[in-house]
Order: sequence, then C-alpha cells, then structure tokens
Amino acid sequence: MAEVNIPLVSIIVNCFNGEKYLNQALQSAINQTFKNWELIFWDNQSTDNSKKIFLQIKEDRFKYFCSDHHTTLYEARNKAIEKSKGEFIAFLDVDDWWEKTKLEKQIVFFEDPKVGLVYSNLYLFNENEKKRKIYSKKILQSGYLTKNLLKNYNIGITTLILRKSAYKAEKGFDNQYNVIGDFDFVIRLSCNWKFMSVQEPLSYYRIHDENFILKNDFLEIEEFQKWISDQKIFSNKNFASDLKFVKQRIIFLKTIKYIKDGKFFRALKNILLFPINFKKIILIIYLILPKKILQKIKNFH
Repeated sequence: MAEVNIPLVSIIVNCFNGEKYLNQALQSAINQTFKNWELIFWDNQSTDNSKKIFLQIKEDRFKYFCSDHHTTLYEARNKAIEKSKGEFIAFLDVDDWWEKTKLEKQIVFFEDPKVGLVYSNLYLFNENEKKRKIYSKKILQSGYLTKNLLKNYNIGITTLILRKSAYKAEKGFDNQYNVIGDFDFVIRLSCNWKFMSVQEPLSYYRIHDENFILKNDFLEIEEFQKWISDQKIFSNKNFASDLKFVKQRIIFLKTIKYIKDGKFFRALKNILLFPINFKKIILIIYLILPKKILQKIKNFH
C-alpha cells in the first residue's frame, strides 16, 4: 500500500500584546484533528506577558520568533512566513480561534493544483455581549472570484489557507498596510488563482473594545483610498469597471465615520449621493438611530 503524503501546514500567529485571548487561540490550534502542522509565533515586540504564555505551553510544533523592531502587521506576517516550512499557510490571530476540524476540512481542496486559496464562513463573536452570529448567510462562491470580491469582499483572514507557492508568486503582503493588507493580497491572488470555499463557519472572529480596526477606522479609509489610486494590477485585466464597488465601500466607511463623529450634514450629503441599494438603506438607518443602539449594531456589522 502506497504511503500517503500528508502536507505540512504552517500556522502563522502574529502577536503584539495579545495576552488576553492568546491561550484560547493556541489551544484551538493544538486541538486540530489535522495533525501535520507547525505554528510560527511572531512576536512583534510585545511588552505584555504574551511570550511567557506562549513558552509555557510545551508543544514541539510551536516555534517562537521575536522581531528586532516593531513593524506594520503585514510586514510582520511576511517575516513570519519566511520562517515557515509548510507547503500551505494558515493564519490565526491572537484574539480569534478555530473549530477543531478547520484544517482537515480545507486542506483536501488543494488536490487541485489550480487552487491557491481555500476559505470558509466564520462566526462573529461579540465579546461584550457573549453572543455569536454567522458572518455570511449567502452561499460562498468558488472559482475565479476577482469580480465577486471587488463587489463584496467576504474573506476573513483567519478562515483562509494559502498555497505557499501562490503566496510567493504574488510576492506576499504589501508591507505598507496595517488594515487592508489581506484585502490587497487576496484580490491580487484572485486574478491568477482559483479559490475554493467551505460553507460552514470554521473560525471565530472576536469583536472587542481593543480591535485595531474598530479603533482606527480612519486608517482603514486612508488605506482604501491609497489602494484605489493604484490600479496597476488591473492594467491588463478585465476588472477596472468593478473598482466602482471599492469606491462605494470607501464612501460607505466615510459616512459611518461621519455619523459616529456627529457630522450629520456631511453624512446626509453622502447618503443622498449613494447608489440605491441595500447599503444605502443601512446608512439611513444608522443616521436616524440613537448612538447607543448604533454602536451595538456596528459591533456586529
């Protein structure tokens, strides 16, 4: 009987002061039913007990690395991947966690050499409310998805597994980004590689008061504006017309921020100019709701 070649998956854990939820994240890796993995822990100059918590766990597949200086998140992701030996790469952020069958249910799709990325649905877990909800109630698409993703980006980095050769072919993450680096990379990857999806939620994304993206919504807007100004990846592609959906996303994010900051008339002006669709209805609802209710809805948006 021929021996089955079981691929190695490198689990990338980027950490900067992640002590609060770190143990749950690490345990969810240990509990995986798929056993052929290594975990690359990249400490981006943490000043809390993250290193101590990590090193207390006696697990031969755990590997600790510390950056010699603090970097952007996506430079840190690239540096961590440089230390990996796996044919495939998965991402587990310190405040998130996985279902135990995540790796097992996704890795099988890479038997098709055209597949560069496999993703799944996920749960949004509100730490304050102790409640979860499914992120996407629509069928997740498979295939060549650039147009779909520009229109409605729905891939959480904690859900995906990458083929490392695809990662290298697309030259990895752009170091300049702190918020939208996964969006930028996945869009570039989708131009040349097939994506596959698992419909069930296999990961948990924790929403809490210290989420970087919630505390830096202005930075997300700035990075999307910078991204939209650089259309080189679409110069020989058929996707230029679909950039309008990213521009609408920027307007949507700006309008939410105007409402949050109490800039009623700026928000109203954007809403009036916004195309008639479901997101316009959302913006109108946000505009008229009291801030306390708005915050609860925003946490699950």
